[in-house]
Amino acid sequence: MKKIILVVLVGLMFSGCYNDAQSSEILGNGFQVEYLFEKDGVKMYRFIDGGRSYYFTSKGETISVQSNGKSTWGENIK
Repeated sequence: MKKIILVVLVGLMFSGCYNDAQSSEILGNGFQVEYLFEKDGVKMYRFIDGGRSYYFTSKGETISVQSNGKSTWGENIK
């Protein structure tokens, strides 16, 4: 299951991470949380904090997407 989610996230990073969300909601201290899609019963969400995009699932996995202008990479957060 984690491999599927990782493959989906890598695909998002290279094929348009910033597509429009299906829905979004302002939570907490003004964070906009966006619902992106559902695959095999797992929902994928995104929010941005400090210029970094964070993707998380309804199963608890979280990935931070970072860029230095030339390269983009993901970092698993446990």
